[in-house]
Amino acid sequence: MFPILLSCLVSLITIFILFFQVQNINPRKIPSWFFGKENKKTIKNKILINKPPLIPLVLIILATIAFAISYYPQKEAKGILPLNKSALIWIDPSLQAKLSRENSNFNPQREADKITDLGYKNFGLESFFKIQNGRPKIEYKVLELKSNNEVYQFLKEQNNQPISPFTQSILSDEVSKILNNNENFHDKKNTIIAFSDGYSESIQGIFSLKKFFDNGILFKYKAFDYNVKHQKEIVPTDLFSLWGEKTESKTSFTSFNSYKSIIPEEARPHLFITSYHVNSDNFEVLITKNNKKQLPLFIGCSNRFPSPIELDSFSNLRTLVSFFGNDFIEKNCEKEKNSIEHSFNKNIWKYRNSTVWIVQLNDQILSTMNDDLTFWIPEGFDPNFDTLVYTAGNNSTLQTNEENRAEKIAVQLDSGSFPLTLLLVPPPPGAELGVKFPDDNRTYKGIFKPFLNTSDGTTLAWKASSLPFFYLRTSTSTPNGELGRSRTWTHFWFEVANNIKDSNLSYTKINLDDISRLNDKLEEAEISINDKFTEFLNLDTLNFSETKNLSLGLYKLENKNRWILFNSLREGKNSIYLTPDDFNQTFSSSTITSKNQIQKNFGESIFPLIAAIFGTIILLFLWKKNKKNITYITLFMILSYNNKSLYAQSKLENFNLPFFSNNKISNQSVEQENIPFRIAWCGKEVPAQIEKNYSELRNIIMRRGTIVFPNKLKTNNCVPGEAEIWWTNDFRELNIKNLHNHIANGGIFILEGTKEIPPHLFELNDQSIGIEWESPKKRGMFYRSFYLLNSLDGCINDSSKTLILKKKINAQAPYGLVTSAHFLSNGEDCFKNNNDFKIRSFINIMYSFLTTDYKEDQIQLPEILNRIRNLGLEP
Repeated sequence: MFPILLSCLVSLITIFILFFQVQNINPRKIPSWFFGKENKKTIKNKILINKPPLIPLVLIILATIAFAISYYPQKEAKGILPLNKSALIWIDPSLQAKLSRENSNFNPQREADKITDLGYKNFGLESFFKIQNGRPKIEYKVLELKSNNEVYQFLKEQNNQPISPFTQSILSDEVSKILNNNENFHDKKNTIIAFSDGYSESIQGIFSLKKFFDNGILFKYKAFDYNVKHQKEIVPTDLFSLWGEKTESKTSFTSFNSYKSIIPEEARPHLFITSYHVNSDNFEVLITKNNKKQLPLFIGCSNRFPSPIELDSFSNLRTLVSFFGNDFIEKNCEKEKNSIEHSFNKNIWKYRNSTVWIVQLNDQILSTMNDDLTFWIPEGFDPNFDTLVYTAGNNSTLQTNEENRAEKIAVQLDSGSFPLTLLLVPPPPGAELGVKFPDDNRTYKGIFKPFLNTSDGTTLAWKASSLPFFYLRTSTSTPNGELGRSRTWTHFWFEVANNIKDSNLSYTKINLDDISRLNDKLEEAEISINDKFTEFLNLDTLNFSETKNLSLGLYKLENKNRWILFNSLREGKNSIYLTPDDFNQTFSSSTITSKNQIQKNFGESIFPLIAAIFGTIILLFLWKKNKKNITYITLFMILSYNNKSLYAQSKLENFNLPFFSNNKISNQSVEQENIPFRIAWCGKEVPAQIEKNYSELRNIIMRRGTIVFPNKLKTNNCVPGEAEIWWTNDFRELNIKNLHNHIANGGIFILEGTKEIPPHLFELNDQSIGIEWESPKKRGMFYRSFYLLNSLDGCINDSSKTLILKKKINAQAPYGLVTSAHFLSNGEDCFKNNNDFKIRSFINIMYSFLTTDYKEDQIQLPEILNRIRNLGLEP
């Protein structure tokens, strides 16, 4: 009502000025005090006010009231939502968000006061991550918070919950069911209030609940500096007895000093307690580190340790392993005879990486294979990960041992080299051999088949079928080291090393980045529903204790000699953070409006529209004698037309005449709102043919699914931050420094029409993080994401290369592609006139880049299902 009264007052003052006239101006006396006693002046005049006409006066006031009503701010136009709407409060439970809050001196009472002052009907989203009956259990609850104290207690309790093992901790389906069953959120637009550091990955679960909210408030805390930390390595206490070291510790784990201990790097689990010092608090988290190695762990089984080099039966192999930065470990691998001691040491070999075991043939081993038809295996051998190589003994033993019947034979190992005289033992048994492994009642059988032949045709090594066993006829050394200089012999050991799995037997690491993939991660780790998580490693006592909460750390499975490490860490340098404005924009940009809401908005807008029309008719009546004024006002209304809010807003740019409703949203605005990426052509201009090719391919791929592509290519915008996808057919337009920054931001690039990778692009390889150029896998995402392809560039021998960040098997993130095919540009390639194959290749490439992994990515899955079920397109 106040704006209407104010408008009427302004109109009355305006009328007074319009009809104010001064007539018969005469001098008027002004009091002496005005100019002072010494400056006396006399001024006289006569003021006459003409009486205004009654009808125009009434019409002007009515027009003023009508326009005041039409421009009166409506509820939808206010900056703050109405008080009767609800707000859902969520506290990011991830480690990074918790550290950020603590580092910013998070105060529950202060934050509760802020929320209460907003005036909403508050609710809290509680998250519980528990171990119940030995299995992970996730629960959510929505609590009504009726008072400031209840908001305070909620914030305090949620902030003190154990750290979530998940980066993204919202199961959208479960929370959606809860909100749908709550009358305060069902089919209503409310507010979401989030306490987080703004890390984009951690709040994706909140974004998936977008349909329940039309406003978002992010209380953001500065990201914690992860460089400020302290780490100490811990190892299982049993390892000390295995390697002959003494320790007084009675706990399950012991702090490890790598400078004083002889336990090799390859035989340690590589577990580290990381301490984050935040203000006066100290947060400890268990993490793991991978040791860099080119070869696996090598263990040579021997009963003695000869000092003279000529008596060292492993001298050449020891040199090879040491050259690649690994330790060659020599142990007594005989099975323990003492039952008590055997029981104690049964599982201590699990604290190591997968291993190549080298067993020297002796009377016992030969008798086991020839007479008992059984493979001999050392204590600690694991057939799921390890490899075993039988070799002859040292040269002195072979020469004196008549039972082995070793013969001196001149063998030409490498083509073009001089023959080398070696002592070769007889070939392995030709019969089928069997073996039983510990904790397994089944018998596995295999037959030795030739594996390595020298240049002169001599079979030097055999491999058992279906089993990781090799048989080498010679020893691993020669008196003068000639054997170690042979490429054939060295190649054999590399083949053996590549035959094993790159794994750590002591524990299985599971990265829980997304809570929705928990069951998939457990299935990948071969953890069945019957496996129970019974104990958790307490970092204060370094002992296992009963577990109740699901958090980051090391767990022990019931009835299994196996550990599971839940890990969830991110690289700080590649993290993307959202601002509070970005967060709010995600919800306020929602275009999903129910039918009832549209009818309500129309009903609320019709009365101001009638008032505006009424006021305009009055103005036209007042100015009917002056057609020029009517022309001016009509022209003004036309020029003032825009698509912004129907009502006058607080900001000048939101002003709009009430004639023109903006309930309809143009197709262009909808498209810009839904496009999550931009494509830039790196050239200074986009030729017409390239625009045409892009438009055709864009229309084709959009008909295959619901992914929306931008209308136009951005010209000359291959600059970090300007576009997510860079595209070019000229490698000179790709600046290596800009590419580094572009990839660091998560961007991708495509270089077409080139058969080979330009040399300067190899600088993008970064072994430290696992990003490198490689040929696309034939069973990978580029060949199977949407269509089943034989090649990307249409050639028989595909020369395409992709820049891949290798995270794990079948889940790799692509950053770049170099291909000889021409998709946007014109040029000769292997597709020639087969446009259908080119289209299929283009679709696979775009799906692979935009959805990452065709087996796991939840964005692409609806696209593939939609293609199969509805569109009827062939794979």
